[in-house]
Amino acid sequence: AEKKITTKYPLNVFNYHNGRCYVAASPLLGATGEEGEFLTPLSDKLIDNGTYKSVVIISSGIGGTPLARWQIDGDLNEMLINTLSGIKNYKVTEIIWHQGETDFGISLNTKMYEKSFNSLKESLIDIGVAAPYFIAVATKCGNNPYWKPINPVTIAQNKLADQKKVFLAVNTDDLLTKDDRRSDLCHFSENGQYKVAEAYAEAILSYHNTR
Repeated sequence: AEKKITTKYPLNVFNYHNGRCYVAASPLLGATGEEGEFLTPLSDKLIDNGTYKSVVIISSGIGGTPLARWQIDGDLNEMLINTLSGIKNYKVTEIIWHQGETDFGISLNTKMYEKSFNSLKESLIDIGVAAPYFIAVATKCGNNPYWKPINPVTIAQNKLADQKKVFLAVNTDDLLTKDDRRSDLCHFSENGQYKVAEAYAEAILSYHNTR
């Protein structure tokens, strides 16, 4: 994303990586990319709205990846399992899942997207991670003439949100305007980063308020 952000709560918002905690700041350790992201401002907002007093981010986002790489037997599933299995002092409380643009680009069908996502869920349950998922409808990237708001991937993403363990936090395809994206009309501008962070924070707060 466009803006590199450092937490405004350096004593409360951390980025966990390889057994150590660092003050959260873009680019987050553990993820690809050298620019901005929305997890740091999301964490700040979770403190602002009273959901948490402190937040530890474990970032494993890999840009431009299809969901198949995150399912059981996928190379990134192995990476994620190894990352989460190595955590000794923390319990995962929320899983933020923002992905789908690549799968739209390769014309993945609804059933295969659902199957891969459920495989990912099963793999984390197997290692004791049963936290709720906060997901996005996210398929729009660039100026693709074949893109439509309702497509096989968005249908799958909406179906997966069962309101029990998987919650739809934001529809970035719908929420973000041209000004909320960078010049590539895909990645987030600074406005987009904060909009998406706010949406996820509201969804997580709502979840906590109903429990």
